[in-house]
Amino acid sequence: MLRWTMDITDLSILRCLRNNSRASLGQIADELGVSKATVSRRLSRLEEEGYVSGYHMNTNYAKLGLMRAQLGLQVSGTAVTTVIEELRQFPEIASAMKTFGDHSLICSVYTSSVDSLYELIQTHVLKIPHIENVEVDIIIDSVILNPHAELDLYQRKLNRF
Repeated sequence: MLRWTMDITDLSILRCLRNNSRASLGQIADELGVSKATVSRRLSRLEEEGYVSGYHMNTNYAKLGLMRAQLGLQVSGTAVTTVIEELRQFPEIASAMKTFGDHSLICSVYTSSVDSLYELIQTHVLKIPHIENVEVDIIIDSVILNPHAELDLYQRKLNRF
């Protein structure tokens, strides 16, 4: 069975969607100089193969009166999954990433103030068994340096063959 791999047209479709996830198939087709059917067929295949796992909307958390922080958690032993389950109960914690390095988990957190962030950490997070240390970074601004980094690297890989 032949294994399907993405090509330049597929990457171009993904770049268009990254720039504007609300772009219509017709808009993408016009931009790339291909038919709407080609875009539709290829996008369906990209979704089925798992290259596209969802479409997202970004909100401006500052406009909502919130601040954002990253929590680096050091977890002892192999209790990472157990800690993640405990973290699910706190609506302020948007996501947790399992990592290798200085931290076992890095969590993205939204709170209304530094005081509420401190309270979340002291009253709840540090009480979770197996968490040995928490390091906090308050996000001031997020700057996207290359929104297509993974696509650019994949294209370089394709160009080597």
